[in-house]
Amino acid sequence: MINKICIGLLILGLSSCAEHQKKSIEKNKKPNILFLLTDDHRFSSLGSTGLENVKTPNIDKLAEAGTSFNNAYILGAQHGAVCSPSRAMLMTGKSFWNLPETITAMWSVPNKERGKYQDITFPEVLRENGYMNFTTGKHHNGELMVQNGFEAGKAIFSGGMATHFGIGVRDYTTKTGWSKGYSKKEKYSSELFADAAIEFLQHSDTLQRPFMMYVPFTAPHDPRTAPEEYHQQYPAEKVTLPSNFMENHPFPKGEMLIRDEMLAAYPRDPQEIKKHIADYYAMITATDHHIGRIIEALKASGKMENTIIVFSGDNGLAVGQHGLMGKQDVYEHSIGVPLIFVGPGIPKNEKRDALVYLHDVFPTICEMTGLEIPETVETQSMLAQISDAANKGRETIFFTYTTWRMDKKEPRWMQRSIRDATWKLTLSMYEGKETVQLFNLKESRWETNNQASKAEMKPKIDAMRLKLMEHSLEVKDSARYSLPNWGFPKFKR
Repeated sequence: MINKICIGLLILGLSSCAEHQKKSIEKNKKPNILFLLTDDHRFSSLGSTGLENVKTPNIDKLAEAGTSFNNAYILGAQHGAVCSPSRAMLMTGKSFWNLPETITAMWSVPNKERGKYQDITFPEVLRENGYMNFTTGKHHNGELMVQNGFEAGKAIFSGGMATHFGIGVRDYTTKTGWSKGYSKKEKYSSELFADAAIEFLQHSDTLQRPFMMYVPFTAPHDPRTAPEEYHQQYPAEKVTLPSNFMENHPFPKGEMLIRDEMLAAYPRDPQEIKKHIADYYAMITATDHHIGRIIEALKASGKMENTIIVFSGDNGLAVGQHGLMGKQDVYEHSIGVPLIFVGPGIPKNEKRDALVYLHDVFPTICEMTGLEIPETVETQSMLAQISDAANKGRETIFFTYTTWRMDKKEPRWMQRSIRDATWKLTLSMYEGKETVQLFNLKESRWETNNQASKAEMKPKIDAMRLKLMEHSLEVKDSARYSLPNWGFPKFKR
């Protein structure tokens, strides 16, 4: 295991490696990067949004110190473990349609193929340009991505989900490789990862190069447990149900037997959902506390003023909204994520309405650090939108979700969606039947007033459907919307 002494020696050794000496003098003037990523954290579950009664004082301070995006999203996923393709897209800047299942759905490929990939990741770009990269926390796309992108890591969890007390973790360095076996740490997961990040920052004064530290938490992904002091802050009986709480989803949905949806009884009981929301909030507040500890350590290191901080989540979560519990859909609560940038030159206490993807972070970091964006990156930088509120960037943004039978022969449930500054069109396909939803998001982000049945909305629906099809082709989506079941074999029970 890497102890405190070893981390100090590690930094000294790695920061002076011969392969980096030519770059270190030039690159040490570049900003450091601290990337904080939460798990299953929907866009509205922050105090700074004013949309939910959840306490996030430290993340709120980041919002005050930087620029927040009101309309940040993930593209979607091709299976129920949404966080895996989301993180793969974040790392590579590419649509999951153009990424191998070896990193987006590792469980579906032979063991020897898991984690293999060819595209360069943003940590690799930074590392190749003189950055010292360190990580702790959840990595859901294979060990090779850690090895290629980071020189060291402590308390790394390789997987999708685990208990938050006693999570199995390993350490890694380029010199020693992976530590043998898994160490079961009894600390709360967010505390464990924050401790590793703080330890790194405490030794960062010896670095001769800029650093990039990536801290992907496992919270607030279920199981919904946190230290008792945080659960006590949210009595279930005092929790307010969201305005889009429903006991049943409004139409048949083909993803109701997945694990996420079976965490609560169906139809949904209001009191049971309140308990789930209370526990979800407790996890968010606990993680916010440890994010605050990391920020304080960054300040104490003297590197705060020259550090870009990125805070986001890998996807959202329903927890009772629309009669759902999980993230296997394209509603705002499932695809919308928080996104905050803080650092030198970034406007303070400002918000942006631009339509952006989480995987836009890759080219944005490249632009912020003066590095060339690799040709493999498919998405676009947000720097222009960060710098100028009037720059809206995309006019429309596309979302997709599909889940397949285990044998991959037939899709069980498909959704495609597109939104612009005001309207959002969603098409859902289940058992050969298409359901259309049209929401005015300026009116409400809660998606409760479906206007698709209004005759006067047909031109709007037709125009948005055409634009949706264009986006679908751009990302190499295989859906063909003029064909029955969108051109896919019909699901057989």
